[in-house]
Amino acid sequence: MRSLADDLRARSDEELRRLLVLRPDLARPAPSDVTALCARAATLASTTRAVDHLAEERLDVLVGCAALEGAERAALDGVDEPVAAGLVELTGLTGEGVSAHLLELRDAALLWRSPDGLRPTRAVLEALGPYPGGLGPPATELELDHLTDAEIRAQHAEAPSAAARVLERLADAGPVATVAAQEQSGEAARWLADAGLAAVSPDPADGARLRVVLPREVVVALRGGSLRRREEPTAKGASPGSSTLHRSGVAHDPEAAGAAVVLDVVALVDEVLEHLESARPRVLRSGGLAVADLRALARETSLEPLDLRFLLDVALGARLLAEDTAGDPTWRLTTLVDTWREAPTAQRWVDLVRPWLTSLRTSAPPLEDPAAARALSEDLVWPPIRGLRADLLAGLAEATEPVDDAAATRLLGTRRPRRMPRDAERVVSSVLGEAARLGVLVDGVLTEAARRLVDGDPAGARDALAERLPAPVEHALVQADLTAVVPGPPSPHLAELLRHSAVLESRGGASTYRFTQDSVRGALDAGMDGEQLLDQLAAASPTPLPQALDYLVRDVARRHGQLRAGGVGSYLRSDDEAHLGQLLANRELSHLQLRRIAPTVLVSPVAAGTLVESLREVGAAPVRESSGGVISAPSSARRVAPPRVPAPADQVAADTGAVVSAMRRGEERLARRVASATTSDAAGAPAIPPMDPAGVAALLREAAADRVPVWVGVADSIGEVRTLRLVPDAVEGGRVRGTVEDSPRTFGIHRITGVAPTTPSP
Repeated sequence: MRSLADDLRARSDEELRRLLVLRPDLARPAPSDVTALCARAATLASTTRAVDHLAEERLDVLVGCAALEGAERAALDGVDEPVAAGLVELTGLTGEGVSAHLLELRDAALLWRSPDGLRPTRAVLEALGPYPGGLGPPATELELDHLTDAEIRAQHAEAPSAAARVLERLADAGPVATVAAQEQSGEAARWLADAGLAAVSPDPADGARLRVVLPREVVVALRGGSLRRREEPTAKGASPGSSTLHRSGVAHDPEAAGAAVVLDVVALVDEVLEHLESARPRVLRSGGLAVADLRALARETSLEPLDLRFLLDVALGARLLAEDTAGDPTWRLTTLVDTWREAPTAQRWVDLVRPWLTSLRTSAPPLEDPAAARALSEDLVWPPIRGLRADLLAGLAEATEPVDDAAATRLLGTRRPRRMPRDAERVVSSVLGEAARLGVLVDGVLTEAARRLVDGDPAGARDALAERLPAPVEHALVQADLTAVVPGPPSPHLAELLRHSAVLESRGGASTYRFTQDSVRGALDAGMDGEQLLDQLAAASPTPLPQALDYLVRDVARRHGQLRAGGVGSYLRSDDEAHLGQLLANRELSHLQLRRIAPTVLVSPVAAGTLVESLREVGAAPVRESSGGVISAPSSARRVAPPRVPAPADQVAADTGAVVSAMRRGEERLARRVASATTSDAAGAPAIPPMDPAGVAALLREAAADRVPVWVGVADSIGEVRTLRLVPDAVEGGRVRGTVEDSPRTFGIHRITGVAPTTPSP
């Protein structure tokens, strides 16, 4: 019984290592011996996975081999074994290209060395379906006369419009269809039958319908003589279709434009984290961020909610924010934020983009309304996006010209023709939009840093980006209108200073900050005094500080701390009794229920934080103090530990050489057991080696497909093993049906200890 199992057993160690590289699922877990590897490689699940990951041209070659199964064999340069005649013409590829793909398919055990040449395995034929590539059976099998391509094209040109539509639809969608016998489509089907272009017969399931089958020769002729229709090439440099890429204008230097986007996105993520830390939004019970909190955060950052949702997802993937473990959980920044903020801009960008490359989250989840998905929730998780994004970026990295959404969708289709989502254009557009927002893609071209990151070289990506980014700016131009202009990306120290003492008004190549009473008070609340703040601002300014800023800081500092709040709820004390009297009489503060307990002390049942905020709303400038009367700066925001994110599963076996060596040792142990085994009392039965159930099932399927008998060892209820000569009919549901001595029998796979051919393999 010559089969895939015999082919794999005859392969060298190098060929087996190559197989494990091409199909890494076969090595997880490591097979005990080559027999177990054969059984695993012959399963439909593993074969389907391997076929689904084939690129378009290689899949065409495999489909061509399946469609031409049973055809005459012919030699092909570059391949030692004969192959199906007409394979080169059917695929529309060069002979050299077909040879290269055949060798890869053979190495992946999707084709095996049969006695008459390379053939697809039975699992491949099952995975591709009864009509591989949409090609029907040959005309001779349908009892139709053979027509030349010219005759078929002539008949197509003369066909009535209804018949022509049926032809085109069957040529594109598949060779078999049913039509209503008494309608126009039925008349079209009968015309096709009379013209010899299709086999038409009554539908066995419905007598009122006709079954139409297009022969292989007609499908191939309508597709231009090859397996699939070939699109007309576009003019060089042209990008077919309209682009929906995120563009900021045509850039003469995509690398410079990408660097500008990088500066913007890093600054935006930093700003979003700053506002999130102040807001501390709650985590919904169902997970994610409430719509109201998202909109409030969008107003604070002047971002669109969908753009903000994406930036939050990026920060979540980089583990810069996470849920805390409190009873009423909130979204908080993690302990990684401070380290991230201190890193150079290029490294900060790499830290954001690397998790995005392997993320399971997408801005276009497969929902009825993707825009309604809650930020930071599981609504945005769609596992297929990881592989799709990787294939798309890998294709863009190999592209020599800019691509738009339509071209990118076609490019992705050539890399994964069997794994395209239904709404591929929408998904591809969302991935390209995300890449454009992150500075990965500029005007349809990957930046150099992105290419290196896609190739798995984060250090090279960081260095390539650092060369394009401007040097960090250590100074700010403070102006008389209480604004400060930073002409470039601020250094971490300058960014922290301005973040605490000023409000960001505009971002871009130059950022503008504005000093206000509230922003200056924020710096004083953080622990600075007025002189320290002025000294740090003066050190960051190349020109003397304007008098207006000096007055503002000193005025806020003078009033800062005049009022000191503590807990009663809370108390308020001041040496200025008249000031306390004014506050006590202020109607806007009636909700505080202030009460004088001493000439210089007021108390309130509300918390100290609420008291301070209410007093500030009416223009007062209180500060908080500890129980010892010492001014207490607001506690720094509590950080939470970043969540652990499991690394993506390796796609290649860790050590294929070790796996193959272990399989060889398993084969030797199996051979020794066979040599020491005793032969059953069945006439002519050989010693049957013990096998695992997967190996048993694989060999029985091969025997059932070939309709050949095999020897099987069957264990009975008390553990005694008998050797029987079985002719298997089918293997399904963990059982094998067949005949033993002309009697129908059924055995559980778990009771069969091993299988051996009735005749030696050639």
